Amino acid sequence: MADAGLSRLAFAALVAGLGILLAAVVWGGSAYPGYDHARQFISELGATGAVTGPSVNNWGFVPNGLLITGFSLLAAWILRRSALAVTACVLLAANGVGMAGAGVYPCDFECSRSVPSTTALLHDLFGGLGYLCAILGVGLAALWARKSEAAWLAPLGVVVLIVSIVGFYGLIAEVELPGLFQRAMETALASFMLALGWALMKGLRASRQ
Repeated sequence: MADAGLSRLAFAALVAGLGILLAAVVWGGSAYPGYDHARQFISELGATGAVTGPSVNNWGFVPNGLLITGFSLLAAWILRRSALAVTACVLLAANGVGMAGAGVYPCDFECSRSVPSTTALLHDLFGGLGYLCAILGVGLAALWARKSEAAWLAPLGVVVLIVSIVGFYGLIAEVELPGLFQRAMETALASFMLALGWALMKGLRASRQ
């Protein structure tokens, strides 16, 4: 398949993946008694023992992660002439793997860390490394984009990078509204990937570097 066709396939996978996650979080939040999107982690919807756990994991986190991974690997192939762009996309793919892994290994009920189970530790490992890879991937993609045909991706990447770093800090610092920090980070990362996917659809390619 030509790169133009692959870019359309990649964008479709991205939109489907983000749509699945959004639907899972909205549905899960409405089905989970007393759930507060601002104060609770997204992962709590898929936690062990949560009424929404199996559905959110199997129909939300895992397919979202696989589709994000697919988008990112296709983007890496389309931008294969630049080692920097490929590295950025592979890191974004690692974020997708992290999401899928976090769905396979859910956190303990209410994501309690008092006496974490092995599954919960794996959840934190997949989720944490996935977010770190995404943040680094956005930074490298913004760096590459400065001299690309879509230079507008660079300032967008800087904004997304700042929001994501602050959001990640909110996850590990036990702030009062961790859910709000996480959703800000997820929204920022999704916005950058959508922008990258759209640019690929419009013919963004990489020159050999």
